[in-house]
Amino acid sequence: MSNLKVLLFILSTALSLSVLAQTTDTKEKKETKAEKTVENGETKTTDEADEVITNRRLRAASGSLSKWSGQVSFNYNAGSVEKPFAAQRPNLSAGANNLTLANMNANLGFRYRMNPLNSLTFAAGAFMSTPFNNSIKTNDAALKARFKKTKQVLTVNDPNIIYTNLANYKGFQFVNQLTPTYTTNSQQRNQGYTGNLDWTTTIMKDVGSTGLSLGGALEFTTYFFDKTDKTLGQHYWQVYPVAEYVINDTFNLRTVLGYQWEQLRETKSTTFRKLDVFQSVGLGTTLTRDIFLYPNIQYLPSNASLKNTNVGLSAYINI
Repeated sequence: MSNLKVLLFILSTALSLSVLAQTTDTKEKKETKAEKTVENGETKTTDEADEVITNRRLRAASGSLSKWSGQVSFNYNAGSVEKPFAAQRPNLSAGANNLTLANMNANLGFRYRMNPLNSLTFAAGAFMSTPFNNSIKTNDAALKARFKKTKQVLTVNDPNIIYTNLANYKGFQFVNQLTPTYTTNSQQRNQGYTGNLDWTTTIMKDVGSTGLSLGGALEFTTYFFDKTDKTLGQHYWQVYPVAEYVINDTFNLRTVLGYQWEQLRETKSTTFRKLDVFQSVGLGTTLTRDIFLYPNIQYLPSNASLKNTNVGLSAYINI
C-alpha cells in the first residue's frame, strides 16, 4: 500500500469512527436535553464552557464537553487557485518557517477536561508532503531538492501537548493556549527544525445580535533546531485581526489579516523584520456543535492574483 493510500486510510478510518461516536453522543445529548426541558421548562445548554464561548469555530477547536474526549483534525494545504494541485505552495508572507510544498495531515487528539474551563490535549497524527505530486516545476534549486527528499513521505505529524484555558470578560471570549511541539513533519525536519513552543490568545466579541463578531489573536512562537543554518526563523510575533459574520445556523463567513514579525537565527534576538501582510477568507460550516469545516483561501492584499492565492481546507471533529 502506497504512503498516500496509508494516509487516506488513516484519515477515513478516523473520520468514520469520529462520526459514529458523534452520532451516538448527539443522540445521548438530545435525550438528556429533552429530560431537562420537561423537568425545568427550558432547553438551553447549561455547561459553563458553552456559556463562556459562543463562537462556533472556537467551540469546535476547544473540544468536546466530556471529561475525556477525542478530537480529529484534518488539514489540506494545497497550491494556488490557479494550480490547486501543484506541488509548490506560494510562500505569501516570505517567512522562513512556512511550508512551501503542498501538504496534508490528519491528527487525533486525546483530551482531558480538568474542569469546564481548562483542559489538556495530547495530539499526533500523520503528515505527507506533496501527496498528489510526482514532479515539481520550479527554478528554485533548494525547493527542488526538498521536494525530491520529502515527496509523498509519510511521517508522524508533530506530536504536541496543548493546554487550553477558556474565559469570558464582559462579553469578550478568550481562548488561551500553550503548546510545546516536537517537529516530525518531513519538510521542516529536512530544514533542521526540531520543535517549537507556542502561546496563543484568541479574543472574540459578538456585536449585539447582528451576527457579526470581531476580534483577533496574539501569538508568540519560538523554534528549536539541530542544524546550524542561520537563515531559519527563531522567534515570531503574530497578530491576526478577525471578523466573522453568521449567515445562518450552518454557515458563517470569516476573514483574517496576518501581521507577522520574524527574527532569524543570523540576526540579534531583538531584530525583527516585518513579513508581508496576508489575508485569509473562508466559509465556516457548522454541521453540529462538534463538527466544523473550513474551506479557505489566503492571498496578499498588496499583490492579489490567482497564481499567488493559496487554497486550504481544515476540519475539526470532536468525539
